[in-house]
Amino acid sequence: MSNPMTPRKLYLEAVLLLCLPHMAVHAAPGINSREHGVAIPTDVSFQAIPVCYDFGCRTRSTVGLSAKEWESVAGWFREPAATPEVERDQIRRAVGWMEVVIGRHTPTHLDLAADEIPGKHRETGQQDCIDESVNTTTYLRLFQSMGYLRHHVVIEEAYRRALFDQHWSAQIREVASGTRYVVDSWFQPNGYLPIIQDSESWEDITMMSAVVDNRPDEEGEEVKRSFWHRLLRGGN
Repeated sequence: MSNPMTPRKLYLEAVLLLCLPHMAVHAAPGINSREHGVAIPTDVSFQAIPVCYDFGCRTRSTVGLSAKEWESVAGWFREPAATPEVERDQIRRAVGWMEVVIGRHTPTHLDLAADEIPGKHRETGQQDCIDESVNTTTYLRLFQSMGYLRHHVVIEEAYRRALFDQHWSAQIREVASGTRYVVDSWFQPNGYLPIIQDSESWEDITMMSAVVDNRPDEEGEEVKRSFWHRLLRGGN
């Protein structure tokens, strides 16, 4: 289990956030509302998939997949899911593999976990949470339009805001229970499995930061791992 932050580290985190507002790790600068201003297409085919990157969808490419490439993604849904839990696992794997395939056509294969670490050179292809939420929502809508989702529907993006930052994620709703789940690709490098977590838990954050991985740990206890917390602890 991670050690709790000491008062000194909490103080340092606050100072760091106050001193580095231009190094926001969650969204393009100047955005302070639930609406990030990037339109998400509703009618998408695998021959023409819009893809955002370079923070706040500054760059948008259209990628056409071959039938073979698309089949490699669609294959995760080959066996119809018997339960919502199985379907969420299919969604995780399909989204992760979709990122790999898209990365063969765009610089998004360079995307690292979270956002650029302050002090590192920014490579084209890096994605903030706006890019990630828009792209993942686009992929989910494509899966839905192809009839692959039986137990979930794609809904509006999830949003959470804290004192210093804000965060967006793609979101689905389970048909049977009505429970909402985020499909959050931002915390992982390109091609890794996204986080799928019930939205109510995902929205339960501290006042300090919305940029936090607040999934339960192996023992079932919540561990809030903010980007700045990891930075101060040397990446742990």
